[in-house]
Amino acid sequence: MRSIINTLFQVLIFTPLFFSCNSNTMAGKVPAKHETYRVLDTAELSGYKAQFSVFFDSILLRPGFSGGILVAKNGQVLYEHYQGFSDAYKSDSINAFTPFHVASTSKTFTSTAIMQLVEAGKIKLDDSLGNYFPEFPYEGITVRNLLNHSSGIPYYANFFEKYKWDRKKNATNADVLYMLYVNRPPLEFTTGARFRYCNTNFVLLALIVEKVTGRFFPDYIQDSIFAKCGMNSSYVVSPKIPEKFLPSWTNSNRIYTFDYLDGIYGDKNVFTTCRDMLKYDSCISENVLMQSSSYEQVWTPYFSDGHYRDSIEHYGLGWRLKIFPGNLKIPYHNGWWHGNNSVFQHVLADTAVIIVTGNQFTTRIYQAAKAANIFRPYYTKDDVETEGPEELSVPLAPAKRKATVSSGKRKKVSPKAAIPRRKKR
Repeated sequence: MRSIINTLFQVLIFTPLFFSCNSNTMAGKVPAKHETYRVLDTAELSGYKAQFSVFFDSILLRPGFSGGILVAKNGQVLYEHYQGFSDAYKSDSINAFTPFHVASTSKTFTSTAIMQLVEAGKIKLDDSLGNYFPEFPYEGITVRNLLNHSSGIPYYANFFEKYKWDRKKNATNADVLYMLYVNRPPLEFTTGARFRYCNTNFVLLALIVEKVTGRFFPDYIQDSIFAKCGMNSSYVVSPKIPEKFLPSWTNSNRIYTFDYLDGIYGDKNVFTTCRDMLKYDSCISENVLMQSSSYEQVWTPYFSDGHYRDSIEHYGLGWRLKIFPGNLKIPYHNGWWHGNNSVFQHVLADTAVIIVTGNQFTTRIYQAAKAANIFRPYYTKDDVETEGPEELSVPLAPAKRKATVSSGKRKKVSPKAAIPRRKKR
């Protein structure tokens, strides 16, 4: 049986992964500012800058922060700030061109890739996964179930541990699918019955993109999203370029090293800058990447997210959604992986965006969402917004081998600096 599965994977999975690996690095034009956007005058810009300065000084900057912050409205930057270091030796200062791992904010890019292929007629949301992966071991799971986290498939980190994956071997997306084929871990609930956030869903979505296009997922994202938006400092880390996986730290200043799950993409592994995320936001507003009808679909709430214990929290198709009284909606996605935290809030009603990236773990970053109250009173409660380890049930041991981190050059980090991973969000 195992030999049959190995043969199947070589034909169906590995070949498409390397079909076309040379990406077009020519950046597309940055979308022009929307013709109906009002240009803010100097007094407005100064007023906003003063308010955001007070806000971020109080919640994030004064206690210490390593990362970047950018807030914009109508395509105009209202506030921008960078501090901290990007390398393990604390020698490279963070600036506007420093790429950060935005963790689960990456899911919005994977969702976009899928919806682009839906628009092209190459994927249907209600396609069974068996259409793409013959003999897939679970029946009735669709592309839609993956996008809205209703598949019931367990988290790959848990079943890699359960089935004794060799930690000295870097796992790939194809390995995640292979482990499902070989071990058939039981579903956590009946498909479609409820919501449970699970990164395995988006690993499989990235494989579907590769299967349908015959292209390496990072290359597809480069050409179909980054280049179109002029995101020149953005890329997707994969096992091919582990040296571009930049370091991050715990709040006690211990470094995370590259480990066996860090080459898996689709659920994470987009590295980008605040300014590139602003370009991404502009592309969203201008429908450069998808039709407006596709955004309506991905921003439709499918499930309430009980993890947050807040009635405003919902999940669409690869996007989290905050829905406030009066049907005010903020599509967003936070991120958490190792010491990296990210916030990306597309503030629809105020044609604004709030972006925060960080490489030294702190839950304070998630409080940046409440900067939206400077535009209007969205948040009325003092609840602490955070990201929690709702998936990870099996503790992961510290890495025991040397790993590399990068700030343009390969640098070795002592394995003594490695620590147990935190779950990504």
